[in-house]
Amino acid sequence: MADTDENGIEGDVLRKVLVEARQAGFLGPGPIERHLLHAHGFGALARLREGEGAARILDLGSGGGLPGLIVAADLPTATLVLLEANERRAEFLDRAVTKCALQGRVQVIHQRAEIFGRDPEFRGSFDGVVVRSFGPPAVVAECAAPVLRVGGWLIVSEPPTDSRTENLEAGERWPAADLAQLGLQPEEFVRSEFGYQVVRQVSPCPDRFPRRNGMPAKRPLF
Repeated sequence: MADTDENGIEGDVLRKVLVEARQAGFLGPGPIERHLLHAHGFGALARLREGEGAARILDLGSGGGLPGLIVAADLPTATLVLLEANERRAEFLDRAVTKCALQGRVQVIHQRAEIFGRDPEFRGSFDGVVVRSFGPPAVVAECAAPVLRVGGWLIVSEPPTDSRTENLEAGERWPAADLAQLGLQPEEFVRSEFGYQVVRQVSPCPDRFPRRNGMPAKRPLF
């Protein structure tokens, strides 16, 4: 990123992109710096799991470009796909990728996650999936598992909870027995300033997933 400062925090270009995202209704309230800090949490966790090679990462439901644009900045050898079903948001993301000079390693795809997950080109092809705000755990899991390779990881933003009960609640939100039907296994719940659930793809996702469009949300698996 051309205008990154010495602390690795993005400069004017990305901030302007995020301001535009907010003006368009693609980014929620709160200081831009908080959104950046939250997205950097994804980058830090992804870096720990990147391994020796360049990771291929999917931002599921990228919206205004977070955390995908930040993860791309934090992992300069990674390639990313920003998946977005909404046409206006996808068009915005295309412009954002160009403004941030990330065209060489970041691709925007305008498609529903259920269709994307059934595409042979993408199925089982990603090292990691990041999810900031896409849906409840069952929907996220069903849409992420089909595109993950065995050994791949899923990092999902989790809502604030009481620290005394958050591990229990994380277990309730990401039940191992239910995730197993997708080939997934909960790995850890990470609490820094923000909460993140990490899930691992331990076996291939069965061919029957994802179900047809809208079904993961209409009839969640758990």
